[in-house]
Amino acid sequence: MDKTWFKKWFGTKEYLELYEHRNTKDAAKIAGLITRELKLPIGSRVLDLACGNGRHSIYFAAKGYNVLGLDLSEYLISQAKNKLKGEYSRYKDRLKFEIKDMRNILHRNEFDLVVNLFSSFGYFEKDSENFKVIKSISGSLKPEGYFFLDFLNAEFIRKNLVTSDISARNHNVILQVREIKNNSVYKSIYIVKNNPKGRIPAVKSYTEMVKLYSLSDFKKVFAKNGLKVIRIFGDYSGRKFEVNKSERLIILAQKSA
Repeated sequence: MDKTWFKKWFGTKEYLELYEHRNTKDAAKIAGLITRELKLPIGSRVLDLACGNGRHSIYFAAKGYNVLGLDLSEYLISQAKNKLKGEYSRYKDRLKFEIKDMRNILHRNEFDLVVNLFSSFGYFEKDSENFKVIKSISGSLKPEGYFFLDFLNAEFIRKNLVTSDISARNHNVILQVREIKNNSVYKSIYIVKNNPKGRIPAVKSYTEMVKLYSLSDFKKVFAKNGLKVIRIFGDYSGRKFEVNKSERLIILAQKSA
């Protein structure tokens, strides 16, 4: 598997189409949980790390926060900036988007809150590379700033993995095949499209990989980087995390003073 699979996959419109069910309503649900729990003052500095096309960033800006959205994908950042030029132009004074690698956040001691949402973590094969992200996040936070991580529940995935499914969206047929190996979830995505130039359909293929980390894993790496876990949730409604039942592992941590 290509170790930089995310550069190809996140740079396509097919990525947004596949996850279009993760709409603004869904974004508002998780973002609403964050704002209810923290009640940060208007004007607080928020970093949306791996922001994609900006659906969460826009929600935080609408709440009155000064928001920076970072993502490695030039395509997704361009989509976010297009939104900011159009329907969300009223937030342009307190919302910015930049292309950056999450392992190397250049901002130091700047943010009141960093969010990493929709399982946008664990993209690298080596633990050391993934843990660089946590170190980078901690360095970007102000003392006593907050980090909110929305990740999948590894134990639930191991017991309930859907190994394959087929769906039809936007006149395309999508086959997704999943497996767990090397403590990671691998997904192969095949998109079958009509071919206007011939009778044989066009097929595009992509891959995804997410390293599986437990709550214990996160607590250890957080502690090494000055982050203390203060709340844990099992879904976007804020229900209690249950290791064998919850589909999500949502962690709120705070940087030491």
